[in-house]
Amino acid sequence: MSDATTQTLPAKGINLLRFRPVRALVLWQGFPGLFQFLVLMVFVMLAVIGWGHYTPAGVNAKLYAKTNIVNLLIWGLWWPAIVWVTFLLGRAWCIVCPLEFVSSQAERLGCKLGFAQRPLQRWLARGSLVILFFALLQLLVPGVQIHRVPHYTSLFLWISLALAFAVGLFFKDRAFCRGFCPVNLLLSAYGRGGMLAVRPAATGCGVNARACPSLLNPARLDTSKDCLVCGDCVKADGTMQLLLRAPYSAADAREALPSWPLTLFVMIVSGFVTYELTGVWKAAGNMFLWAPAQISASGWVQGLWTILVWPLAMWLLLGVVTLLTGGANNLGDAWRRLALPMAIVVAAGHMAKSVEKFTSWAGFLPYAWAEPTGTQTAIKMNAKLMAQPVAWLTPPVLSVCSMLLVALGIWLALREARLADPEKGRRRFVPILLLGGFYFFLVFGWSGWLR
Repeated sequence: MSDATTQTLPAKGINLLRFRPVRALVLWQGFPGLFQFLVLMVFVMLAVIGWGHYTPAGVNAKLYAKTNIVNLLIWGLWWPAIVWVTFLLGRAWCIVCPLEFVSSQAERLGCKLGFAQRPLQRWLARGSLVILFFALLQLLVPGVQIHRVPHYTSLFLWISLALAFAVGLFFKDRAFCRGFCPVNLLLSAYGRGGMLAVRPAATGCGVNARACPSLLNPARLDTSKDCLVCGDCVKADGTMQLLLRAPYSAADAREALPSWPLTLFVMIVSGFVTYELTGVWKAAGNMFLWAPAQISASGWVQGLWTILVWPLAMWLLLGVVTLLTGGANNLGDAWRRLALPMAIVVAAGHMAKSVEKFTSWAGFLPYAWAEPTGTQTAIKMNAKLMAQPVAWLTPPVLSVCSMLLVALGIWLALREARLADPEKGRRRFVPILLLGGFYFFLVFGWSGWLR
């Protein structure tokens, strides 16, 4: 078997383009640009509202993040939603992404102005810079509480929009999406098994490769990891399909050895998800952060522990187990071969935490809508003059739902390991079960039954 991809089967599923409303929407010249523009307006509005607002004195920062509409929408509702949407529907977020819209418009402007727009170098296209952006974003969470301070969230939005515009001016072929977008690797890792997929009606059909702004070949498209579902290839050729199919279809190509940037992303995000899952169970959270707390109370130390030290220790163990079971030739080989199956387990854990956050934050939306800055609401709730909304799910119900999610993730990961490598995939079952079992135990602890 080749280390590049596994052999694929004919694509199967329901072709949504057979339905007139869907086909009309995708073929419409305003798709997806109008939707991206509308979301851009929302992002700009939130960036303006959040500018200059900090946590009021004496108010709990986590509470203020829930009452301020900027942090509530971005980190409490949008971020959990994007994890779920990506896992279920692939890169469907890109259909409404305002950064893609800004970058594509800047690319057109740069072309008209005569700028020498460069192609993206291979090391950038593989995500080498994206992994640094993502790691920095995760460091900013404990380091400066970016997810709890509206002004910092506003800065994040403005910088992201400015970066998308600058990259569009001086690079071509959707360079921002492919090599600079902070969530590109998340979309690629979590979304490759999504149920929404653009595929040719038959392998080798006559779709011109130039129809894809992302430099993919629509006629041979057999994976969703890089497809933005923009519809350009559908507009260019009537034989393309927009399929709704089972998750992680056996017809998709599978990389036996994914790139190092994607592998490192899975390792880093596994540490972040561990931090998120332990944070719901107080005893587990105290144990997870015990070691960095002995060194310093600094959030930066906590961040380095979460995305560097803990993942390295955890993946050393998983890698050694893989070597002992004969699933890899060396440690680096083990990490890369584990990355994609493990991404499913990590995504399941991430989705479980997203449910917890969404159900505990969503009740604050009416208050944030009534007072967008959230200052007076936070002061009153902090002083017990106003009751805080209760979470939509009780801890036992949340725990059971999350255990089911993680169990599903484990099953899909085991299946993925076998499909990616029919000969040795089963030899990697043990490390997958170890990480999956660890996450299962953590969400079991959310119920309070162990207290």
